[in-house]
Amino acid sequence: MPIEFFNFLRSVVQTEDGLVLYALALIVSMEIIDFVTGTIAAIINPDIEYKSKIGINGLFRKISGLLLLMILIPASVLLPEKTGFAFLYSIYIGYIAFTFQSLIENYRKLKGNVTLFQPIVKVFQRLLEKDDDTKKGE
Repeated sequence: MPIEFFNFLRSVVQTEDGLVLYALALIVSMEIIDFVTGTIAAIINPDIEYKSKIGINGLFRKISGLLLLMILIPASVLLPEKTGFAFLYSIYIGYIAFTFQSLIENYRKLKGNVTLFQPIVKVFQRLLEKDDDTKKGE
């Protein structure tokens, strides 16, 4: 049974369209997990003030972000050759990376040991610092 599941996933990502939809499904799954773990962390951790308004605003932000990612699918068809796929896929990979960083932060707030993820977090922090430096120069 597990082998069939992995074969199914391999068959899904054989085409560019399947790869984009797979990445979008991964983003949706990660966003759901991120929202749930963030809510649990806010409830469990006494250092975090739990407010339903903050949670609702976060949920609306996630939904609007996903809608924007879905709008990019038909827009990517307008770009010539394979640039539409490359554009869309690079945005999706970036979104996956930042959602993964948020999941690590939620795990830390749940008092989990994040030493395993420290190298990944440092890379994300460097990328964010470079982005901030670029914006300051504009």
